[in-house]
Amino acid sequence: MKRFLPTSIAGQTIIVLFLGLTFSHVISMALYSADRSEVLTLSGGRHVAHRIAAITRLLEETPEAWRDEILHATDSPSLGVTMTPVSQLVAGQDKGVTTRLLGKILSQTIGGEGRKVNVQLLDVGDLDENATSIGGMHWQHLTMSRMMHEGDTGPLLRASVQLNNGQWVNFVTAVSDEHPLWSSEAFRSMVLMATAVILLSLWVIQRVTKPLRLFAAASERLGKNVNTEPLEENGPDEIVHAAQAFNEMQSRLQRLIENRTRMLAAVSHDLRTPITLMRLRAEYVENTEEREKMLSTLGEMEQMISATMSFAREDTEKEEPRIVDLGALVSSIADDMVDMGKAVECETEDNIELSCRPVALRRAISNVIENAVKYGGNAQITVSTAGSSVTIVVEDTGPGVPEEEIPKLFAPFYRVESSRSRETGGVGLGLSVAMSIINNHGGDISVENRTPQGLRVVIALPR
Repeated sequence: MKRFLPTSIAGQTIIVLFLGLTFSHVISMALYSADRSEVLTLSGGRHVAHRIAAITRLLEETPEAWRDEILHATDSPSLGVTMTPVSQLVAGQDKGVTTRLLGKILSQTIGGEGRKVNVQLLDVGDLDENATSIGGMHWQHLTMSRMMHEGDTGPLLRASVQLNNGQWVNFVTAVSDEHPLWSSEAFRSMVLMATAVILLSLWVIQRVTKPLRLFAAASERLGKNVNTEPLEENGPDEIVHAAQAFNEMQSRLQRLIENRTRMLAAVSHDLRTPITLMRLRAEYVENTEEREKMLSTLGEMEQMISATMSFAREDTEKEEPRIVDLGALVSSIADDMVDMGKAVECETEDNIELSCRPVALRRAISNVIENAVKYGGNAQITVSTAGSSVTIVVEDTGPGVPEEEIPKLFAPFYRVESSRSRETGGVGLGLSVAMSIINNHGGDISVENRTPQGLRVVIALPR
């Protein structure tokens, strides 16, 4: 069921508004129809009461010899009139509120203290073939006559009024011409209401969700470049406060990165002087073996400092992004390594355009490929596209890495001792620098072991 429901805020809001307003509209129509039915019935009953009262007074005020002629003249398809010795209705047969009101109206209209009046209101569908006849006319016959003459099939009002001489005058007629609740007018009303709700909701939701779209776009830009333009601080108070908080967060991130970079660069720079002094002093050590060990250790320290300075420069360099052919960029890196005698193969699609900082991205990809060649002996590179992203896969056939060590590979200065010794020249910053550059491009980098052996590094970049 959930897969058929909209997932966006706009879609869900429109559904809620549409269902809520439609439900309330239907309930209102039902209540209105019930009230309208009662009003029409009472209104029609009042009109019929005047006709019944007039006929009753006419019958009482004329000689008995003329009454048959009067009955014949007043009896019609719209109002059946007969006279019988007893009432055709059972007193108290229908005690509904509307019936009692109609009986009260009829009694007041006819007048006369103690006059007996019986009233019954029923739907046409409640009649059956055994219904009581009046003057030889069945209720069904009266109903068909009513439909043929006036097209009215509303509720039937049956009334019996006792004359002064004890005779009963019986009446039957339809009292209203009520339209059904689900008429074409009601359907058109619902369609117009639904259209208005959807259009108004679309306009309102677009305005309400626009700040959310701006926040999402700003977050994506911030993920690629922490120095991106800040959000505009305008709109409703809540939006302004959220934009201010977002911009303050961005400012704090910028200061944090700048402080970290300056501290790292300063420490690395300041360490060069004592290392140089220690190297000079090591030259005076008479024991050749100890001197070589000291110089080797100092050399490693200088190498680490140089790598650290390079890592710090990556955060401070302000290279402008531009569109490049990523396939050509990776192929050029592979060709350079092949010229250096490295076992590198590259397979790439044509015309993979990507907006990036090419110098920084070249450095990141080079670090990953050099890592594969250094510790795996070779590198197979594949560059492909899928939807809105491009993937660079670098594989080797080396010994791989223990599974528990994989999460640590991107930590600065971390090395897997069993396969990556200082003699290889690495200081453990290659993958850290690569991850920093890839993340600054809004991408991701991951490492996994191959089967039966080897390592696979996957770089995913948004296009």
